[in-house]
Amino acid sequence: MATGGRKEATGRTADADGPDTGAVKRGRGSTAVYEELREDILSLRMAQGSALDEVALAARFGLSRTPIREALLMLQREDLVTFLPGRSAIVTPHTMSNAHEYMDTLMLLSRAIIRLAAEMRTPETLERIRACNAEYAAVAAAGEVDAIVAADLAFHNAISAASGNTFLGSFYRLALDYGRRMHLLHYYPLFDADEAARCVGQHAAMLAAIEAGDPARSEELASDHVMSELRVVQRSLEPKVGIKFSLGNGTGSGR
Repeated sequence: MATGGRKEATGRTADADGPDTGAVKRGRGSTAVYEELREDILSLRMAQGSALDEVALAARFGLSRTPIREALLMLQREDLVTFLPGRSAIVTPHTMSNAHEYMDTLMLLSRAIIRLAAEMRTPETLERIRACNAEYAAVAAAGEVDAIVAADLAFHNAISAASGNTFLGSFYRLALDYGRRMHLLHYYPLFDADEAARCVGQHAAMLAAIEAGDPARSEELASDHVMSELRVVQRSLEPKVGIKFSLGNGTGSGR
């Protein structure tokens, strides 16, 4: 069957003046699989510890197993996929073992990003932050978690863009993504009307400080925002049932 290209000495099919179309398709395939699976894992649509069957994934994406394996290896580098003996893979379970390191990193990056945003903002980046702030306020009132998560990420990414520093911004976005599972597991279950109002107020205050070009105030507000969310996460780990029962001899005195 004619392919519309020439057969090169290497055995690959290529257009006369074009790249290896097979390699390009495979590259796009693995990248698309990586991006979709990454979003499934970070949003908890794919359960922690669940098996990642390459044959099933190949059927899902309409690709061979090679780009599937490439995508899983990319996810392994982000500690989102774990390979087990026998070449099988699972979604890496989320743990809190390095939460203190994560919070330190998030705090430092948040302060640096917003400080730069207050110094480097432009009319265009300010308008983007304003739009994201308005969207967040609207969805926070509605209470739909997926929409709130997306709007929150958009707001903070807009601040990142306003900083004008692509290197810091890339690390900041990675840190925000890294914390998504922790937030879904330990923060959003306690996201009530009071918490929504607090976040809306904090976002508005950060926007105002950036608009005013006040780096010190912006940095202070970013710190407060990170710490207030951390306190909710800490509260989610407090005992809720075990503390209610007496372990005494049945008299209720505990003796």
